[in-house]
Amino acid sequence: MIWWVLLMVVITCLSYLSDVGLLAFMQEWKVPFLNASLLSVLLLLCLIGLLARMMKMSKKGEKEALKDKVSQLEKELSTLR
Repeated sequence: MIWWVLLMVVITCLSYLSDVGLLAFMQEWKVPFLNASLLSVLLLLCLIGLLARMMKMSKKGEKEALKDKVSQLEKELSTLR
């Protein structure tokens, strides 16, 4: 997950430098069918990837919490018997 964040930081910095005018050659890079800059599209894709990974990991965390709760309840049930 740290790689997604680092990639987003790099792309955001490049996008900012392009918008300011320090990287003028990058202002000409456009995605034809979206009519948007390449860096904006890359930033959007990174954010989508990060969001998907966070959702996947949160579901995995919920399953782990439920497994822990089930094992705890099974132990309590075995002590009652």
